[in-house]
Amino acid sequence: IMYLKLLCVLSVLLISSIKVQAEWFSSMEQIIDLVRHESLLAPTLQNYIKAKMEILLKLKTYGDELSEIADKVSANKEEYIIHPINQYHLIKRFATQWTEVNQLLDRFNRTGKKTDFIKNATRLFPKEEDIKGSAEGILRIQDTYNLNTSDIAEGNISGEKGHNSLKKLTTDECYHIGKAAFNGGLYDPCTHWMQFSLQRFEEGKQNFSKAHAEEYLQLCKMVSICWAIVATKAQISSDDKSYKFSANSKFPKVCRGDSIVLIQSGSSKLHCYLHTNNGNPWLMFNPVKVEELWDSPHIVQFYDVITSAEVDKIKKLAKPRVGFFILVSKYPMVGILFRAIHFEDKEDSEVFQKAAYRITKVSWLNDTSGPVIAKLTRRISEITGLSMNTTEELQVANYGVGGEYPPHLDVASDDHRKRMYDHPDGERIATFLIYLSEVEEGGGTAFVRAGVAAKPIKGSAVFWYNMYPSGDIDIRTFHGACPVIIGNKWASNKWIRELGESFHRQCKLDRNA
Repeated sequence: IMYLKLLCVLSVLLISSIKVQAEWFSSMEQIIDLVRHESLLAPTLQNYIKAKMEILLKLKTYGDELSEIADKVSANKEEYIIHPINQYHLIKRFATQWTEVNQLLDRFNRTGKKTDFIKNATRLFPKEEDIKGSAEGILRIQDTYNLNTSDIAEGNISGEKGHNSLKKLTTDECYHIGKAAFNGGLYDPCTHWMQFSLQRFEEGKQNFSKAHAEEYLQLCKMVSICWAIVATKAQISSDDKSYKFSANSKFPKVCRGDSIVLIQSGSSKLHCYLHTNNGNPWLMFNPVKVEELWDSPHIVQFYDVITSAEVDKIKKLAKPRVGFFILVSKYPMVGILFRAIHFEDKEDSEVFQKAAYRITKVSWLNDTSGPVIAKLTRRISEITGLSMNTTEELQVANYGVGGEYPPHLDVASDDHRKRMYDHPDGERIATFLIYLSEVEEGGGTAFVRAGVAAKPIKGSAVFWYNMYPSGDIDIRTFHGACPVIIGNKWASNKWIRELGESFHRQCKLDRNA
């Protein structure tokens, strides 16, 4: 507005000068007009400068604060980024503070050109939905691992290992995490977060209403009590009920490592050994270290199946080539990380949807993507004894804030089979899951029926068969990826399909073998 006023005054002055051919010296009346014009211009200019200075002052405040944070982060980037509270704050900074910086620059530079980098990057900044998603990630970690609300608010996700965040959660942030819990149906955590927010309310100026927080608290308490009554009446304990119901309730316990596992026959004989796959020439000189995680179904973890150099090459192939990018595509693209999707059959049409339950971005790599992929495929064949003639492309996944994949089977259910056409190569007979990074805490693979979890150790791989030799689905392989607490989890899957494996994994005379 100040700029427009200044422009108007200058325009009047310019028009006046044109009328008199700019010969101001030739008339006292016109000289008097100059005095009048100056009396209008000077305060307008001052107001314009004042408005600009106010914007500059706000920009300087943001600049000082963001620079201070950036310096602290740069001092130890790897330690910083693996903490979920820091991840939440980073996303929130871009969705709020950096977005406000961009708006201030817009206001300041309406007569000029702002920094191209910020202008181009702004459209890719995190938005409110990203703040919500990272808050939900914190809630997943809390819910799965039974963490204390006050500890999380203080930035202490894992006290015993001393991983503290750069900044604590503010009271406003605690309130919004409580709202995210309510919207996500997590009423017990909602109760704790709202109580904590109200306890802190008087400590400083808050951007939320105390009355609203109290309303949320009462709602969460009431719904929690109702759910407890319903759960007590509808408790399912028998094994002949839906295996998904019992498995999902057991999943957090397996992730925490405190599940009670009934020792089955032969489970006490689990051991470690060197594996040569019945004398494979390549493995005779370099046998693979094996740890048996469970006997029935037989779940094993191979160690040192891939080198750090190979891991780096695979990550490089999977990552996008630029820092900021937009991908608009109906179908997945090889070599670019994109949000995990799932197929939905709607009115006989193929529809791909974001998998809201799967907090990962994935990329698909085939043997032509690079020599390292083809080499890895051959190595999996040598270790497993399967042909790899009908395998899927290597799926590479990078997990987000509290990233998880809830319990599932790697093969389609009977209902899904009826609705979908059969895959020409048959079902996924086996899974070879490779860990491409060290995860300091959380992020394991929990087999909920067996009650065991594989630890995500870089370079190791977990292997199991998803089906009995008869071709029936083995529901005992029901498994999920536990939420990441501390760390940056990378993993890859190689799924082997039935066709071409008839002579490598033969049917038995006993259908239940």
